[in-house]
Amino acid sequence: MNTVYTTTITNEARRRGIRIGVIDPVTPIFTLRHGGRSVRCYNALTDHVGAVTFHMAQNKRLANTFLKQAGFPVPDQVSFTDLPAAERFLRRHRVIVVKPCTQWGGRGVSVAVRTVTELKAAIRKAQRFEEEIILEQCLRGADYRLIFVDFNFVAAIRRRPATVIGNGRDTLRVLISRRNREERPRDPSHIIPLDAETGRNLVALGLSWETVPPAGREVQVRLTSNYHTGGSIDMVTDSVSRKLVALARRAVRALNVPVIGIDFLVDEKTGRFRIIELSPDLAISPPEGEAVAKRFLDYLFPETAAR
Repeated sequence: MNTVYTTTITNEARRRGIRIGVIDPVTPIFTLRHGGRSVRCYNALTDHVGAVTFHMAQNKRLANTFLKQAGFPVPDQVSFTDLPAAERFLRRHRVIVVKPCTQWGGRGVSVAVRTVTELKAAIRKAQRFEEEIILEQCLRGADYRLIFVDFNFVAAIRRRPATVIGNGRDTLRVLISRRNREERPRDPSHIIPLDAETGRNLVALGLSWETVPPAGREVQVRLTSNYHTGGSIDMVTDSVSRKLVALARRAVRALNVPVIGIDFLVDEKTGRFRIIELSPDLAISPPEGEAVAKRFLDYLFPETAAR
Protein backbone atom coordinates (compact mmCIF):
# COMPACT_ATOMS: atom_id res chain seq x y z
CA MET A 1 0.00 0.00 0.00
CA ASN A 2 2.84 2.40 0.76
CA THR A 3 3.87 3.02 -2.84
CA VAL A 4 3.47 6.09 -5.02
CA TYR A 5 0.89 4.24 -7.16
CA THR A 6 -1.46 3.96 -4.18
CA THR A 7 -0.53 6.98 -2.05
CA THR A 8 -1.38 9.37 -4.90
CA ILE A 9 -4.97 8.24 -4.34
CA THR A 10 -4.97 7.77 -0.56
CA ASN A 11 -3.25 11.10 0.21
CA GLU A 12 -5.83 12.99 -1.86
CA ALA A 13 -8.62 10.92 -0.26
CA ARG A 14 -7.48 11.87 3.26
CA ARG A 15 -7.34 15.54 2.27
CA ARG A 16 -11.01 15.30 1.25
CA GLY A 17 -12.11 13.51 4.41
CA ILE A 18 -12.57 10.17 2.65
CA ARG A 19 -11.87 7.25 4.97
CA ILE A 20 -9.52 4.48 3.86
CA GLY A 21 -9.81 0.86 4.90
CA VAL A 22 -6.84 -1.35 4.03
CA ILE A 23 -7.82 -4.91 3.23
CA ASP A 24 -4.27 -6.18 2.69
CA PRO A 25 -1.13 -4.09 3.37
CA VAL A 26 0.85 -5.97 0.69
CA THR A 27 -1.71 -6.01 -2.13
CA PRO A 28 -3.03 -2.55 -3.11
CA ILE A 29 -6.65 -3.45 -2.33
CA PHE A 30 -8.44 -0.90 -0.17
CA THR A 31 -11.85 0.59 0.49
CA LEU A 32 -12.77 4.26 0.24
CA ARG A 33 -15.74 5.45 2.35
CA HIS A 34 -17.60 8.75 2.43
CA GLY A 35 -21.16 9.86 3.14
CA GLY A 36 -22.46 6.37 3.77
CA ARG A 37 -21.04 4.97 0.51
CA SER A 38 -18.02 2.75 0.00
CA VAL A 39 -16.00 1.74 -3.07
CA ARG A 40 -13.50 -1.13 -3.16
CA CYS A 41 -10.33 -0.38 -5.18
CA TYR A 42 -7.33 -2.19 -6.61
CA ASN A 43 -5.01 0.59 -7.74
CA ALA A 44 -7.45 2.65 -9.88
CA LEU A 45 -9.69 -0.34 -10.63
CA THR A 46 -12.96 -0.23 -8.70
CA ASP A 47 -15.87 -2.57 -8.16
CA HIS A 48 -17.81 -0.34 -10.59
CA VAL A 49 -16.28 -2.48 -13.37
CA GLY A 50 -17.83 -5.87 -14.03
CA ALA A 51 -15.71 -9.01 -13.69
CA VAL A 52 -16.22 -10.11 -17.30
CA THR A 53 -15.34 -6.67 -18.66
CA PHE A 54 -12.19 -6.47 -16.54
CA HIS A 55 -11.12 -9.98 -17.56
CA MET A 56 -11.52 -9.10 -21.23
CA ALA A 57 -9.68 -5.77 -20.96
CA GLN A 58 -6.68 -6.98 -18.97
CA ASN A 59 -6.17 -10.15 -21.03
CA LYS A 60 -3.94 -9.06 -23.93
CA ARG A 61 -5.33 -11.67 -26.34
CA LEU A 62 -8.98 -10.93 -25.55
CA ALA A 63 -8.43 -7.18 -25.64
CA ASN A 64 -6.74 -7.41 -29.04
CA THR A 65 -9.56 -9.59 -30.38
CA PHE A 66 -12.29 -7.27 -29.05
CA LEU A 67 -10.63 -4.12 -30.40
CA LYS A 68 -9.99 -5.70 -33.81
CA GLN A 69 -13.61 -6.86 -34.13
CA ALA A 70 -14.77 -3.36 -33.16
CA GLY A 71 -12.69 -1.82 -35.96
CA PHE A 72 -9.81 -0.37 -33.91
CA PRO A 73 -6.23 -0.56 -35.23
CA VAL A 74 -4.19 -3.25 -33.43
CA PRO A 75 -1.04 -5.27 -34.17
CA ASP A 76 -1.33 -8.72 -35.70
CA GLN A 77 -1.31 -11.26 -32.87
CA VAL A 78 -1.65 -15.01 -32.23
CA SER A 79 -1.62 -17.28 -29.20
CA PHE A 80 1.38 -19.58 -28.82
CA THR A 81 0.30 -23.16 -29.49
CA ASP A 82 3.44 -24.91 -30.71
CA LEU A 83 6.89 -24.06 -31.99
CA PRO A 84 6.25 -24.71 -35.72
CA ALA A 85 3.30 -22.29 -35.71
CA ALA A 86 5.38 -19.75 -33.78
CA GLU A 87 8.18 -20.04 -36.33
CA ARG A 88 5.70 -19.42 -39.15
CA PHE A 89 4.45 -16.27 -37.40
CA LEU A 90 8.06 -15.11 -36.98
CA ARG A 91 8.81 -15.70 -40.67
CA ARG A 92 5.71 -13.74 -41.65
CA HIS A 93 6.59 -10.66 -39.59
CA ARG A 94 10.39 -11.06 -39.28
CA VAL A 95 10.40 -9.17 -35.96
CA ILE A 96 7.95 -10.02 -33.17
CA VAL A 97 7.17 -9.55 -29.49
CA VAL A 98 6.65 -12.50 -27.14
CA LYS A 99 4.82 -11.84 -23.88
CA PRO A 100 2.63 -13.40 -21.19
CA CYS A 101 -1.05 -12.76 -21.67
CA THR A 102 -1.96 -10.99 -18.42
CA GLN A 103 1.26 -9.66 -16.84
CA TRP A 104 2.10 -5.98 -16.38
CA GLY A 105 5.19 -3.78 -16.13
CA GLY A 106 7.10 -5.59 -18.86
CA ARG A 107 7.38 -8.86 -16.90
CA GLY A 108 8.25 -11.78 -19.14
CA VAL A 109 8.24 -9.63 -22.29
CA SER A 110 10.82 -10.07 -25.08
CA VAL A 111 10.81 -7.50 -27.87
CA ALA A 112 12.47 -7.45 -31.30
CA VAL A 113 12.70 -11.24 -31.46
CA ARG A 114 14.29 -12.04 -34.84
CA THR A 115 15.68 -15.59 -34.79
CA VAL A 116 14.38 -19.03 -33.88
CA THR A 117 16.95 -19.21 -31.08
CA GLU A 118 15.67 -15.94 -29.62
CA LEU A 119 12.09 -17.15 -30.12
CA LYS A 120 12.66 -20.32 -28.08
CA ALA A 121 14.35 -18.36 -25.28
CA ALA A 122 11.54 -15.76 -25.27
CA ILE A 123 8.86 -18.44 -25.00
CA ARG A 124 10.66 -20.09 -22.07
CA LYS A 125 11.01 -16.72 -20.37
CA ALA A 126 7.34 -15.82 -20.80
CA GLN A 127 6.20 -19.25 -19.58
CA ARG A 128 7.93 -18.63 -16.26
CA PHE A 129 5.17 -16.11 -15.55
CA GLU A 130 2.10 -17.90 -16.91
CA GLU A 131 0.97 -20.63 -19.28
CA GLU A 132 -0.83 -18.49 -21.88
CA ILE A 133 1.65 -16.74 -24.19
CA ILE A 134 1.01 -14.47 -27.15
CA LEU A 135 3.12 -13.59 -30.18
CA GLU A 136 2.68 -10.13 -31.62
CA GLN A 137 3.86 -8.16 -34.61
CA CYS A 138 6.67 -5.86 -33.44
CA LEU A 139 5.95 -2.24 -34.33
CA ARG A 140 8.27 0.73 -34.12
CA GLY A 141 7.03 4.03 -32.79
CA ALA A 142 6.60 6.39 -29.88
CA ASP A 143 4.89 4.89 -26.83
CA TYR A 144 1.88 6.88 -25.56
CA ARG A 145 -0.63 6.19 -22.80
CA LEU A 146 -3.91 8.13 -22.75
CA ILE A 147 -5.73 8.09 -19.41
CA PHE A 148 -9.49 8.40 -19.03
CA VAL A 149 -11.54 8.90 -15.87
CA ASP A 150 -15.34 8.68 -15.94
CA PHE A 151 -14.97 8.22 -19.72
CA ASN A 152 -13.31 11.66 -20.00
CA PHE A 153 -9.77 12.28 -21.25
CA VAL A 154 -7.62 13.38 -18.31
CA ALA A 155 -3.94 12.97 -19.19
CA ALA A 156 -1.48 11.71 -21.77
CA ILE A 157 2.05 10.54 -21.15
CA ARG A 158 4.85 9.58 -23.49
CA ARG A 159 7.03 6.77 -22.24
CA ARG A 160 10.66 6.58 -23.32
CA PRO A 161 13.14 3.69 -22.97
CA ALA A 162 15.62 3.60 -20.10
CA THR A 163 18.86 5.53 -20.59
CA VAL A 164 22.09 6.21 -18.71
CA ILE A 165 24.66 9.00 -19.09
CA GLY A 166 28.23 8.04 -19.96
CA ASN A 167 31.27 9.39 -18.12
CA GLY A 168 34.03 8.10 -20.40
CA ARG A 169 35.28 5.64 -17.75
CA ASP A 170 32.60 3.21 -16.64
CA THR A 171 30.92 0.38 -18.55
CA LEU A 172 27.19 0.25 -19.16
CA ARG A 173 26.90 -2.46 -16.50
CA VAL A 174 28.45 -0.14 -13.90
CA LEU A 175 26.42 2.88 -15.08
CA ILE A 176 23.14 0.93 -14.90
CA SER A 177 23.98 -0.43 -11.43
CA ARG A 178 24.82 3.07 -10.16
CA ARG A 179 21.66 4.54 -11.65
CA ASN A 180 19.59 1.79 -9.97
CA ARG A 181 21.20 2.45 -6.57
CA GLU A 182 20.32 6.14 -6.87
CA GLU A 183 16.74 5.46 -7.99
CA ARG A 184 15.85 2.59 -5.63
CA PRO A 185 15.22 4.77 -2.51
CA ARG A 186 12.83 7.00 -4.51
CA ASP A 187 10.95 4.23 -6.30
CA PRO A 188 12.15 0.60 -6.10
CA SER A 189 9.95 -0.36 -9.05
CA HIS A 190 11.69 2.12 -11.39
CA ILE A 191 14.77 -0.03 -11.98
CA ILE A 192 16.61 -1.09 -15.15
CA PRO A 193 16.84 -4.90 -14.92
CA LEU A 194 20.34 -6.35 -15.04
CA ASP A 195 19.00 -9.40 -16.86
CA ALA A 196 19.30 -11.36 -20.08
CA GLU A 197 16.62 -9.24 -21.80
CA THR A 198 18.58 -6.04 -21.18
CA GLY A 199 21.70 -7.81 -22.45
CA ARG A 200 19.85 -8.88 -25.60
CA ASN A 201 18.49 -5.35 -26.06
CA LEU A 202 22.00 -3.93 -25.76
CA VAL A 203 23.21 -6.23 -28.55
CA ALA A 204 20.27 -5.15 -30.73
CA LEU A 205 21.30 -1.53 -30.12
CA GLY A 206 24.90 -2.29 -31.12
CA LEU A 207 26.17 -2.23 -27.53
CA SER A 208 27.24 -4.64 -24.79
CA TRP A 209 27.53 -4.71 -21.01
CA GLU A 210 31.18 -3.68 -21.38
CA THR A 211 30.61 -0.68 -23.67
CA VAL A 212 32.09 2.52 -22.21
CA PRO A 213 30.07 5.52 -23.48
CA PRO A 214 31.79 8.89 -23.94
CA ALA A 215 31.35 11.48 -21.20
CA GLY A 216 28.00 13.24 -21.33
CA ARG A 217 26.43 10.94 -23.93
CA GLU A 218 22.94 9.65 -23.18
CA VAL A 219 22.70 5.97 -24.09
CA GLN A 220 19.49 3.97 -24.55
CA VAL A 221 19.83 0.58 -22.85
CA ARG A 222 16.35 -0.98 -23.29
CA LEU A 223 14.05 -1.40 -26.28
CA THR A 224 10.88 -1.29 -24.17
CA SER A 225 9.55 1.96 -22.70
CA ASN A 226 7.97 0.60 -19.51
CA TYR A 227 8.38 2.77 -16.41
CA HIS A 228 8.87 -0.46 -14.45
CA THR A 229 11.96 -1.32 -16.51
CA GLY A 230 13.55 2.06 -15.93
CA GLY A 231 11.86 4.10 -18.65
CA SER A 232 11.05 7.78 -18.27
CA ILE A 233 7.73 9.63 -18.60
CA ASP A 234 6.89 12.98 -20.18
CA MET A 235 3.54 14.70 -19.76
CA VAL A 236 2.05 15.44 -23.21
CA THR A 237 -1.59 16.10 -22.31
CA ASP A 238 -1.71 19.44 -24.11
CA SER A 239 0.21 18.37 -27.21
CA VAL A 240 -1.02 14.85 -27.94
CA SER A 241 -2.85 14.36 -31.24
CA ARG A 242 -6.56 15.15 -31.00
CA LYS A 243 -7.15 12.33 -33.48
CA LEU A 244 -5.54 9.93 -31.01
CA VAL A 245 -7.68 11.27 -28.17
CA ALA A 246 -10.87 10.89 -30.22
CA LEU A 247 -10.10 7.30 -31.17
CA ALA A 248 -9.14 6.42 -27.59
CA ARG A 249 -12.41 7.94 -26.34
CA ARG A 250 -14.36 5.70 -28.72
CA ALA A 251 -12.41 2.68 -27.48
CA VAL A 252 -13.16 3.52 -23.84
CA ARG A 253 -16.87 3.77 -24.62
CA ALA A 254 -16.82 0.49 -26.54
CA LEU A 255 -15.04 -1.25 -23.67
CA ASN A 256 -17.31 0.37 -21.05
CA VAL A 257 -14.45 0.80 -18.57
CA PRO A 258 -14.71 4.28 -16.99
CA VAL A 259 -11.13 4.44 -15.64
CA ILE A 260 -8.46 3.07 -17.96
CA GLY A 261 -5.19 3.66 -19.74
CA ILE A 262 -5.07 3.12 -23.51
CA ASP A 263 -1.56 2.39 -24.81
CA PHE A 264 -0.55 3.32 -28.37
CA LEU A 265 2.51 2.99 -30.56
CA VAL A 266 2.65 5.95 -32.95
CA ASP A 267 4.85 6.18 -36.04
CA GLU A 268 5.71 9.85 -35.85
CA LYS A 269 6.82 9.96 -39.50
CA THR A 270 3.59 8.61 -40.98
CA GLY A 271 1.18 9.35 -38.13
CA ARG A 272 0.01 5.72 -38.23
CA PHE A 273 -0.83 4.21 -34.83
CA ARG A 274 -1.96 1.00 -33.18
CA ILE A 275 -3.53 0.24 -29.79
CA ILE A 276 -1.08 -2.20 -28.20
CA GLU A 277 -2.48 -2.74 -24.69
CA LEU A 278 -5.14 -1.69 -22.18
CA SER A 279 -4.70 -0.95 -18.48
CA PRO A 280 -8.05 -1.29 -16.69
CA ASP A 281 -6.30 -1.68 -13.30
CA LEU A 282 -4.32 1.49 -13.86
CA ALA A 283 -1.40 2.09 -11.50
CA ILE A 284 -1.06 5.87 -11.41
CA SER A 285 2.60 6.75 -11.97
CA PRO A 286 4.44 10.05 -11.54
CA PRO A 287 4.24 12.68 -12.91
CA GLU A 288 0.55 12.41 -13.89
CA GLY A 289 -0.46 10.94 -10.52
CA GLU A 290 -1.78 14.01 -8.71
CA ALA A 291 -4.01 15.20 -11.55
CA VAL A 292 -5.40 11.73 -12.25
CA ALA A 293 -6.01 11.01 -8.55
CA LYS A 294 -8.05 14.21 -8.19
CA ARG A 295 -10.25 13.36 -11.15
CA PHE A 296 -10.55 9.77 -9.93
CA LEU A 297 -11.92 10.90 -6.57
CA ASP A 298 -14.15 13.53 -8.24
CA TYR A 299 -15.66 10.60 -10.16
CA LEU A 300 -16.11 8.33 -7.14
CA PHE A 301 -17.19 11.00 -4.63
CA PRO A 302 -18.28 14.14 -6.52
CA GLU A 303 -19.51 15.77 -3.31
CA THR A 304 -15.85 16.09 -2.21
CA ALA A 305 -14.63 17.80 -5.40
CA ALA A 306 -14.80 21.34 -3.98
CA ARG A 307 -12.65 20.54 -0.95
